[in-house]
Amino acid sequence: MTKTKYGIFYMMNDIKISVIIATRNRAASLARLLEGLAAQVDAPPFEVIIGDNGSIDDTPSVIEHAGSKLTVCCVREEHPGKSRALNAALRIAGGAIFVFTDDDVQPHPQWLARIFEASLMYPECNVFGGRILVDLKNVPGWVRRSFNLMGLLTSRHGKGKSDARYGFNEYPFGPNMAVRRHCIAQFNSPYPEHLGPGTRMPVGDEPTFLSQFSPPDATDRMFVASACVMHDVEAENVIFYKALERCYRAGRAHGMLGISNVPPDMVGHVSTLTLIGKRLIACRSLRELACVSARYLGYLQGNRELPINSPVKSYQSQRS
Repeated sequence: MTKTKYGIFYMMNDIKISVIIATRNRAASLARLLEGLAAQVDAPPFEVIIGDNGSIDDTPSVIEHAGSKLTVCCVREEHPGKSRALNAALRIAGGAIFVFTDDDVQPHPQWLARIFEASLMYPECNVFGGRILVDLKNVPGWVRRSFNLMGLLTSRHGKGKSDARYGFNEYPFGPNMAVRRHCIAQFNSPYPEHLGPGTRMPVGDEPTFLSQFSPPDATDRMFVASACVMHDVEAENVIFYKALERCYRAGRAHGMLGISNVPPDMVGHVSTLTLIGKRLIACRSLRELACVSARYLGYLQGNRELPINSPVKSYQSQRS
């Protein structure tokens, strides 16, 4: 039995947090992440569940080595798709809180402690997100200057220096987010397996996943300013033609999700077109303008593809 900084006693096998990771052929960065998890300070008892999406590198030996320092379990999912690997990991996770991150993340030593602390401080909240930092040296100037693109192309994320509620249709990012177990207990495969890395639509999986149990206008999402990770920037995402493609796909995924950018209480006062116009006006370079335009075109295409009987259509009809 151990005592934490919160004054609560736990049995050593009383897992409070399950860290959920999907990985594929990134043995070196995965090893760095696992070292960071082993170095966590003041964290409650936690386990690490890894969904290996068909790795053929040294990933198995990295996970085996980490077992001497961490409570770690690996489940292998051969069918391509990050979401499939996450679903496989979720099925065997035992924690009360599921914390999601990526295999190319470096966590702050008190990352898990801060998330757990927030889960105690905000019992009414079911979804938590934290700060995501990136190395700006690897980001070209036209992206760094863009409020529109930094999050989408680099995963940088933050809402200020203090804890804050997420607003309408605002969700945390995959490298640093957490949900309470009871939110997804009813789902066998909560992550959308037609979206995300490894599929034809490699974006849009996180808001689709979270909006199933935390609708856009819900107030149960909390940004935890002190829960911080460093995320590697994927070089191909900030190459112009790749950025253009990613923006289109992100817009299309958002359109397929079918949720308006306009809060219900603003419908009739502000249109989605007005919001898009403001983003276009705010563009600081021709490349940014092209990317934002591609995202809007993708949104229009995705919205036309939204099935009439989709859960989101049901949500929309309930709101009208």
